[in-house]
Amino acid sequence: MAEYERSREEQVGKVRASDIEPYTALRWVGTLFKVAAVFLFIAVIGQFVADLRYHGAVQLPVILGELARTLVFAVVLWGGGDLVRLMVQLGNDVRAERILLARLVHRTPSLARETRAEEDAAVSESVLVPSEEPSVPQPPQ
Repeated sequence: MAEYERSREEQVGKVRASDIEPYTALRWVGTLFKVAAVFLFIAVIGQFVADLRYHGAVQLPVILGELARTLVFAVVLWGGGDLVRLMVQLGNDVRAERILLARLVHRTPSLARETRAEEDAAVSESVLVPSEEPSVPQPPQ
């Protein structure tokens, strides 16, 4: 009997892989953002070399401006990919918490749930039922 209780308690804290559905589309979007950022970084290097050879050092301020703008966009794409992956992890954590909470509630004795329901009903009735004595507002001092 003790082994059965121990295995039940171990199962309460675990989330099965089948319980958490993968966010496949979001993972692909995150990967797409990161690949686009890498592509932009490689393209920036190629464009910098090509513009420097074609225009020379005369157009260096313009070339550096384009370079900075494109690099900032690549960094934003990389950060967007990280944010998408963070949202996937957050979604998995929220789903796992819901599953574990539902298991714990399911395992609580029904008597405790009934008394809590009665207490909640009594509290809501006392809040909803107005008091017999009308309250007289106090004058400001």
